Amino acid sequence: MSGSEEHTIRLYHLLLPLTSPIIAILLIMTLASIGETQVPAGPPFQSTNTSSAGLYNVIVIIIIMLAATYLIYRLIKRGFIRTFETVKNVLLAIVVISSTFFYVTTYVYGYEIKPLINYPLSTIVVTAVISALIMYAAIRARNTVIRALAIGSYSSMAGVIFTIALPAWTLVLLLIALPLYDIVMVYRGLLGRLVTELSKYGEGKYPILRGLILDMNGIGIGVGDLVLYSTLVSLTMIQYYMHNFPVIQSAAAALGSLIGILIGLYITFRYILPIKKYAPALPIPLLLGSIPLIYLVTTLI
Repeated sequence: MSGSEEHTIRLYHLLLPLTSPIIAILLIMTLASIGETQVPAGPPFQSTNTSSAGLYNVIVIIIIMLAATYLIYRLIKRGFIRTFETVKNVLLAIVVISSTFFYVTTYVYGYEIKPLINYPLSTIVVTAVISALIMYAAIRARNTVIRALAIGSYSSMAGVIFTIALPAWTLVLLLIALPLYDIVMVYRGLLGRLVTELSKYGEGKYPILRGLILDMNGIGIGVGDLVLYSTLVSLTMIQYYMHNFPVIQSAAAALGSLIGILIGLYITFRYILPIKKYAPALPIPLLLGSIPLIYLVTTLI
């Protein structure tokens, strides 16, 4: 995350990033209700639930993230702003459309919505309409809350898909590795340099990344962070649910994870962000948000 010169922490700075994990809890609850809690992971990921396969999957994810960050950095550093925005919007559209199509088709057939089942093309139309609204709100909407809801929607959809597609070992290693990756990239890697490059554009820096960052009047938090928050709360809930805890208790565990993320965000905003005007947004929120999951593991040992 990054911020402007002033670091006055408002309530909405803490609440708006939570739109993603809150939506994720709702998504994972509805998927669990229709028994859609596991889908096969496609290439380049391995679906085997072993530590070695998990390590391989995490390495693949980190390589993809490095390549994407480097591409963004080079395009912005060279001043290819329009090229970057075109590439960003195309890739974002692919993610939004594919994620939306997954949920639309899953819910249509899972809840047996007859009118849409009888007319298969209608699912494509619904997907197109929802995707267009999300893209417009995330990139063009001036209202911060509307942008937060749009960005939170596809961040949560991606996070939940991660949870049900990737094996448990991969998710555990991912939640350990990415906070460390975040620290290195922010303070010693490309993310810190990217913030420096963006500062050259003054107050216009966030519109350049709009859709990839939730900008909140001078303070921004990346979509990747929101995806991981969503992954953590949905993983917490589904693990409790799969270990025969009632839905209410599973949801309560996810809520506990959400509260941990909230406290972690406050600590990061209040004490770490002012140091360099940018800070890793994963380590403390994920650590505190993992407490219900850690508790579950200790009860099973």
